[in-house]
Amino acid sequence: MTERPVEREGKRPVIHVVGLGPGPMDLITMRTMEKLRGAEEVLVRTSHHPCVSELEGKGVRTRYLDHLYELTESLDETYHRIAEEVLAVAKEKGEVVYATPGHPLVAERSVQILLREDVEVVIHPAVSFLDSVFAALRWDPVEGMTLEEASRLLEKGPLAIDSRRAILLCQVEDRIMASEVKALLLEVYPPDHSVAVVSGEADGGERVEWVALEELDRADRFHHLTSLFLPALPETVIYDFRRLVEVVARLRSPEGCPWDRKQTHRSLARHMVEEAHEAVEAISRGDMEGLCEELGDLLLQVVFHAQLGSEEGLFHVRDVIQGIVDKLVRRHPHVFGRDRAETPEEVLARWERIKAGEKGNTSLMDGISPGLPALLYAYKVQARAARVGFDWDGGKEILPKLREEVEELASVLEREDHRREEEIGDLLFTLVNISRHLKVDPEVALKKAAGKFAERFRRMEQLCEQRGHKLEKLSLPEMDLLWEEIKEEAEEE
Repeated sequence: MTERPVEREGKRPVIHVVGLGPGPMDLITMRTMEKLRGAEEVLVRTSHHPCVSELEGKGVRTRYLDHLYELTESLDETYHRIAEEVLAVAKEKGEVVYATPGHPLVAERSVQILLREDVEVVIHPAVSFLDSVFAALRWDPVEGMTLEEASRLLEKGPLAIDSRRAILLCQVEDRIMASEVKALLLEVYPPDHSVAVVSGEADGGERVEWVALEELDRADRFHHLTSLFLPALPETVIYDFRRLVEVVARLRSPEGCPWDRKQTHRSLARHMVEEAHEAVEAISRGDMEGLCEELGDLLLQVVFHAQLGSEEGLFHVRDVIQGIVDKLVRRHPHVFGRDRAETPEEVLARWERIKAGEKGNTSLMDGISPGLPALLYAYKVQARAARVGFDWDGGKEILPKLREEVEELASVLEREDHRREEEIGDLLFTLVNISRHLKVDPEVALKKAAGKFAERFRRMEQLCEQRGHKLEKLSLPEMDLLWEEIKEEAEEE
């Protein structure tokens, strides 16, 4: 019998969580049946279970919690409400029996919520729906499997799916949810991937229907005891980060590629720069298909260097990932902590303060890599100085300085002067400053100008060939006339 609260003074309330198994009453353990019959009242999560009517016939006094499903908009909120109801009864009476379908610790969120409360939770095991599913599929889970609640997977998204392992999605309750699940799974699996629709029957057995993933929701075959089973994908059709790491490791192995085995950090350095520039070029062209390819090439360089580091015993790709994840979390306290930042400028200022503290920098110029391309290096140096107000007010105010630098360059050109390099550098530095104030990326601007020149030069070569001339035989004035003609063509297009 249930103990009275006064007799339990100073003790925590007790919640007995019993499992009803996956089907008829004969799947309930004898010990659980004794607990159910002896309870003053049994709170039952849902009346939609094959054994519920049998329990009532055996004299078990039940109270169903189905009405709580109608009071909430999400399953997560429903489970919290159910847990609150069970907890309230336990605190009022000192002890309560709470019955769940299947096993209390398998895909039962309400129990997980109760386990976090300051009460004593006693679990009474039961046959799980998994036992019936594995028997119906004739499949041994020791081969590797992920168990996921369908609604939870929809919240997590496709990155939560490990297609190397079989996946069992439980509680695919209706056709609408099946459609949402199918759309998510198609981001990972091919349309013809076989899916087993496993439906719980009243006798505790399971009905299995195999369909192609793309046809999953084309029939109304779902209810609250429906699960989906997806076998693992073959390794050859998996395209994820782990597969890339494995491919690069294979290329570096004794059975791999002679060229790849020969590479070092130093020999690959120029490829890293080239791939980064090609990605930037794709961005400047607005070529998203090209950018996708270039990002792959750039990612290859990262993984290749990580593989070399692993072989040398210096670092692994996991260390690379851990380092950048830790850095992002640490430098975004307004996202992952309690700080606040309302504007991009605030974010940038905080980022630099945190970064300076990490590296022990004493100068604003510390931390700017001298290995950057010259235009980008100049841009960053100027931007750092601008943070403390050492800057021009705007782009127009720099124009007199530009004229001054042009005059100084003209002066040194009139004589053999060792300062030519310095003056050209000053002129370029000033142009970068103007670009920065006008919100123009000097690297992109120069690349576009050079590309435009190259295209017009190709056109000039074509015109010469069409008119029976050789470009190298033309005088400079003749070339200038041809160049002006091509410029006019471009302006008319």
